Amino acid sequence: MTPAIASEAEEIREFVGLIRDDETVLLMIRPSPWFIVATSMRAMPAAAFAGAVLMLASLDPSIPWDFRGAILASAAILFARAAWQTVDWFVRLYILTDRRIVVRHGAIPEIHECLLGEVAGIGQPRRWPERLGNTGSLAILSGPSRRIRRARRAKQNQQFEEAPPSVKKPETRREHPRVHVDHNLEWSVIRDSENVRRTILNAVSRYR
Repeated sequence: MTPAIASEAEEIREFVGLIRDDETVLLMIRPSPWFIVATSMRAMPAAAFAGAVLMLASLDPSIPWDFRGAILASAAILFARAAWQTVDWFVRLYILTDRRIVVRHGAIPEIHECLLGEVAGIGQPRRWPERLGNTGSLAILSGPSRRIRRARRAKQNQQFEEAPPSVKKPETRREHPRVHVDHNLEWSVIRDSENVRRTILNAVSRYR
């Protein structure tokens, strides 16, 4: 399935608050409805723990709680989580323009963005609930822009040329300390995530 490209003017005007006048929308998608189920499953450990604690407490005759009450409490936790994620799914929107990656999410809507020049890569977290729904997620790896990285390399090369020779130490592999995952920018539970990932990477290589 090819990702939906936002080409209709009415659809773009609906989100005029998210899109600037000087940028072009390349991709605009929503998460799959499976998002509600996949994200609600994250509350299962908490619900199971609460239920187990209440079941143990019900063994004490002095506590006005029984096995049925423990089950209902666990179900209430899962229901509350599902209700919250339903609102989040309704609000959530992922936008790719020729300048930025924009994510609107949260039951209380929040907007997060990342310039294409600050995208260091796109990760693909593997979560079993998403596999059940044949969906996937994309983690945006962000870091300094290309211009900033070029300036830093030039400065490091200059310092290296001016520094006196020293004893060479064995090289150790380490991750770039300035590259990080911004979970607020994650494109969660989307269809055809691999195709969407390639679309974003093509935009990053072309426009930044």
